[in-house]
Amino acid sequence: MNKSLKKILNKFRYPFTCSHGDLVAGKTIRFHVNNPVEMFRLQKLGGEKDQLEALLALLRNDDVLYDIGSSVGAWSIPAAAKTNSGRVISFEPDPENRQRLLANYELNGLTNFQIMPIAVGDKPGELELFTAGSYAASPSLKPVNKISTSIKVKIETVDDLIGRKEIPPPTVVKIDIEGAEMMALQGMSSLLRSDKKPRALVLELHPLYLPAFDTNLTDIFKFLIEHNYQIAELASREDQVICTWVS
Repeated sequence: MNKSLKKILNKFRYPFTCSHGDLVAGKTIRFHVNNPVEMFRLQKLGGEKDQLEALLALLRNDDVLYDIGSSVGAWSIPAAAKTNSGRVISFEPDPENRQRLLANYELNGLTNFQIMPIAVGDKPGELELFTAGSYAASPSLKPVNKISTSIKVKIETVDDLIGRKEIPPPTVVKIDIEGAEMMALQGMSSLLRSDKKPRALVLELHPLYLPAFDTNLTDIFKFLIEHNYQIAELASREDQVICTWVS
């Protein structure tokens, strides 16, 4: 099929709603799908169904999950359905993804969530977010995904947000922010040393992107070990490393 015909057919295919009945017991998780990229992220769960199920198995009914890099909600939505007495804090600085994320929360009738329209880093301020919207590769704070267009976004540290009582401390944290994971971890250093530290951290790391942020896997692993975390699970998918750390 040539590209022109495929483009015409896609106009009639989207939007649609996809469903997953096997992620959370007794519940059907639904997503709005607006384009081929979202079909991969939501209908096919980004090829990460096993990792998502591992996170859901970790969660308790009353957990507070930070989903740092929520995108359109592939992990946030089922996590909120699982933690119906807890809360999911979704961090998503991209405005188009954030709109889609909210629509997916509403589609599932969920109310135990909070969307933070900011990026997370090691110090507060403003940074460029390289993004081309929900039809493109995931946004990043560096031009690692061959995206040249950018917008200014607010950036905060987790330690500052908790200190101002804008969000409750997390019991579980998931981070997937296209190479900026070390920045996020450094910005929650006080939390990770406190008696309220999260019991588990789930990181999706991109080794090829880390040098753009002046770090690498060794630096990140050393940081976590120094904060008294130990690795519980390690998996790889294409150019990504997905790991779970427990305190």
